[in-house]
Amino acid sequence: MNSKENWNKFILENQGSFLQSWEWGEFQKKLGRKIFRLGFGGPPSPQFKGDFGVAMQIIEMNLPLGKKYWYCPVGPIAETRNSKLEIRNITEEIKMAAKENGAIFLRIEPFWEENEEIKNLLKKEGFKKLDRDINPAQTLILDISKTEDEILNQMHGKWRYNIHLAEKKNVAVKMIKSGDADFEKYFEDFYSLMAKMSARQGIKSHAKEYYYAELQTLCRPTEMRTNNDKTICITPPNPLLSKRGSNPEFVLFAAEYEGKTIAANIVVFFGNQATYLHGAADLEFKSLMAPHLLQWEQIKEAKKQGMAKYDFWGITNENTTDKKRRVSWEGFTRFKKGFGGEEKNFMGAWDLAIRKGWYGIYKLAQRIKR
Repeated sequence: MNSKENWNKFILENQGSFLQSWEWGEFQKKLGRKIFRLGFGGPPSPQFKGDFGVAMQIIEMNLPLGKKYWYCPVGPIAETRNSKLEIRNITEEIKMAAKENGAIFLRIEPFWEENEEIKNLLKKEGFKKLDRDINPAQTLILDISKTEDEILNQMHGKWRYNIHLAEKKNVAVKMIKSGDADFEKYFEDFYSLMAKMSARQGIKSHAKEYYYAELQTLCRPTEMRTNNDKTICITPPNPLLSKRGSNPEFVLFAAEYEGKTIAANIVVFFGNQATYLHGAADLEFKSLMAPHLLQWEQIKEAKKQGMAKYDFWGITNENTTDKKRRVSWEGFTRFKKGFGGEEKNFMGAWDLAIRKGWYGIYKLAQRIKR
């Protein structure tokens, strides 16, 4: 599968995640990982309209002792969501491909909402459900095709009050792209807040280089030009950030008070959906309610870019099996739910053992590690 345009078109037409976009694969390559893009199905079956009916972008993950496994984040993506047919058709093919490339197991996160019939089918095909999800299996999706007043009115009253309070206190929100002249300054502010939050809450965050590469790789290229002997960056309008768009873009948002960055988030735009991915705030300025205003400005920007949905990217509810996550995510789950939206429960992470002996050793090592 070597056409970026066709790949992203398929992912978007079938409501796939940015984690299955071509650009996310290129970002993973910059982290030193090997990428496989596999397509299954297609003609002559009348059910499939394109060249393939199931797409899987796979990241090869290294393990100790020279071993590795295949990971398909928030995938596979299927054309028709007729999951029973797709699972049966692709299991043997993907198993063979993984084995040929030396993977000891395959990990998938099917992009289908929870369904007992599909769960049973996965089990029948040899997949085992993980107790702990990698990417969030439970999330909150806000319909932002509504008017701003309608979106505000469906929020908890306290959340509306907090947004207006932040505005009244002169908290200002700015959107920054990697080509902007002040990007480096705001990125340093963002990472400083992330590091402090990680240490405070005991939540593991990515390395600084990860966030930097994410924003640099997954952003529209900036035009460089010289003006009066000074090189300046001009970020061109991005026509792809619309319902018909095909390229993801990661953007940094910062909330400032009296010139100091007191909260910052990373948001990704892909197709007709914006996703709030990373964020942190300075507790010293907690009373200013900057995170509430930051979310609201991100939602408004998503609407401006033609998005119809806003994903808060992870909550916990009664379907969350990871007890530790239920506790550690309690605070920001409450925060996200205050904005309204519809809870979605997806299938979570599933493993298919390719080399059962090595997979058993891997699972044992994971239990000891915990």
